[in-house]
Amino acid sequence: MKKISIIFALAAAALGFSSCHETWDDNPVLKTHEGVKEAAFLNNPVMQDMPIMISESNRDGSFLLTCSQPDFGYAASATYKVQVSMSEDFAKFKEISQAFFDCSQITPLNSDIASIVEEFSGVKSEADLPMPYQKVYMRLRAYIAESEDNTQYLSNAVCFNSVSADYLAIWVADVATNMYLRGGFPETGGWEAIEKYQFKTGETENTWVTGEITIPKDTEFKVADSSWGSCNWGASDGNTDIVPNTPFELNLDPANGGPKNIKLTEDFKGVAQLSMNNGIYTLVLSSSTN
Repeated sequence: MKKISIIFALAAAALGFSSCHETWDDNPVLKTHEGVKEAAFLNNPVMQDMPIMISESNRDGSFLLTCSQPDFGYAASATYKVQVSMSEDFAKFKEISQAFFDCSQITPLNSDIASIVEEFSGVKSEADLPMPYQKVYMRLRAYIAESEDNTQYLSNAVCFNSVSADYLAIWVADVATNMYLRGGFPETGGWEAIEKYQFKTGETENTWVTGEITIPKDTEFKVADSSWGSCNWGASDGNTDIVPNTPFELNLDPANGGPKNIKLTEDFKGVAQLSMNNGIYTLVLSSSTN
């Protein structure tokens, strides 16, 4: 019985070596090509005929696309990007930056779709909303990340026949916000929120800017909303001094008494610029002379 077991073990080992050797000899070859090939590999979406209203409450939801894999020569680990257009010929389109890797779960965010549709539809403010329901076209760009330039495919286009949005998903510059510099300024001894120190949306997304302001040295202030609500941001312990033209990271944490007052180190004339990146808010007092 022991001999039989040994024979089976040796046979299994031999088959294992043989299998590895065959895989090595039959190593699949990636098919490459010049330019971008077109192929019909995107499936018709299940929800293509359903009315879809994108709103503030469902902005973090997603559309669902599924596809087969284009011919890369073998079942490769591919990357898929979603392109969106308002016309079937994709004369004008935008590609969403989010990458997908599963053919059965290509899920562009509702907010990304709404932003593109509003931009292409000429939405400028909330007065332009809600938009009428309209056709939105999508297609995929597929490629192998290690060899993107010579493995790109464009899929067929599919259509969602009735898409709209009722909230402002795009970034619009020069819109007044509920964020202010609030402090002991000459005009606001009681730290009131007034228009002179109000932030408006900047030219680029997640930036805000005030008009020209003058603040004396040693003035204390914060960035806050009109009711000292969720926006009540300031300094951290041991780091309260702000120097003009130098980025100052705001403390948003309400624990331990909350953010401290920010203190200006020298007289200032210019604009206050606020930006947000990866959840971190940074304040810069940009002097007019710079």
